This record gives sequence, C-alpha cells and structure tokens, in this order.
Amino acid sequence: MHTVSPVTHYSVPEEMEEGSIVANLAIDLGLDVKTLNNRKMRVDLVGNKKYIDINKDTGELFMQERIDREVLCPLKTTTCFLRLDATIENPIRMFNIEVEITDINDNAPHFRRGTMHLDISESSPVGERFSLNNAADPDVGTNSVNNYHLSSNRERRDKVCDLILKKALDREQRAVHNLILTAVDGGVPTRTGTASIIVRVLDVNDNAPHLIKTNTS
Repeated sequence: MHTVSPVTHYSVPEEMEEGSIVANLAIDLGLDVKTLNNRKMRVDLVGNKKYIDINKDTGELFMQERIDREVLCPLKTTTCFLRLDATIENPIRMFNIEVEITDINDNAPHFRRGTMHLDISESSPVGERFSLNNAADPDVGTNSVNNYHLSSNRERRDKVCDLILKKALDREQRAVHNLILTAVDGGVPTRTGTASIIVRVLDVNDNAPHLIKTNTS
C-alpha cells in the first residue's frame, strides 16, 4: 500500500537564477535528510519540463532552469502553477507539491502596429472620440498596461486608448498632425511602449471662393 500526502504549496517569482533554493522539502515533509539517497528520493514534474529538482544531500528543492511565466502559462491566467510528484522508497511514500510562479514586471507594453493612421474630418466636433489600437503586455495584474498618454498632453493619463478631439481642426492651417502614444504599465519600476499616430485632416467645403484683384493694362 502506498501513502499519498496532502499538497505542499510553495510560491516563487519567475526568472529565478539557476541553482536558487525554493525550499527545504525534506524538512517541510518531516523526512530525515540522511536517508534521502538510500530511499531514492526523486521529484518529477507533471506535464512540464524539469524546471525544479531536489538535492538529495540537503533535501532542498532548487531551480534547475529559469522559468518564464509567460511561456509556462501563455494564456495570461491570474495563477500559474508547476505541479510536482515527490517519491521516496522503503517504504514508498508519495507527495504532491504545487509551486506557484508569480509574475514580475519583465515585459514592456507593445503596440502591434508601430504606426497608426487616422483620418479625421475638420468638421468633427470638439469632444469626439476616435478609438486606437490597445497595447498588449503579457504580464498580469498591476504589471500589465495601466494607462496611456499622448506626447501633446503628458499630464493626462487615460485607462482607455482613445483619441479625444480637444480643439477644432482646420485643414487650411495644418493638414497633418504627428503624435506619439505611450502605454505605461503599473509595475515598479514602470515600463513603457510607444506608437506613432499620424492624423490626416480631411477637407470640408468651409471656405467660399473669393476674387483676387489683379492689375490689367
């Protein structure tokens, strides 16, 4: 008969250095470290490559390979786990272990298109909104995109990626506006990503024709 113990839970940040200690599994499970080699202690990951292994001389779990949370859990879930099975023999005992991989701010926001083109009629009313492409950030929670701001107004920061017309446009005065849109995440320190916005002002028939007086002989 094999004995299976309840789940032992640990939590570590992603990108830990190879060789970093996660925890002393032997102590946490109440095992005698001196017997681990003779009892053939081993740790196997369920469904993943072997990111974590055990030092049979000390009973410590250690990082065998760096973990990129965004690669391990690409669906951007709020939680990300490694599930391990630990086994010893004489007598056989099995232990279920979960290692939660927490997010760090290792990715900057980025726009899928580095340049966005927008056509706006010069007759558009002040206050009209124009949707822009959102930035993407594989990090989760506060480390993901937090706000946006334009180069023309760095003090105003918005959660929604919209361009708001604050002043009436006049194509005859300026036909093209070049702006820089910046996405800012909520990590510490913050990371940013930028995209160019080229606004072309479309003409409307807002000027009446007029005669230019010329001298004739």
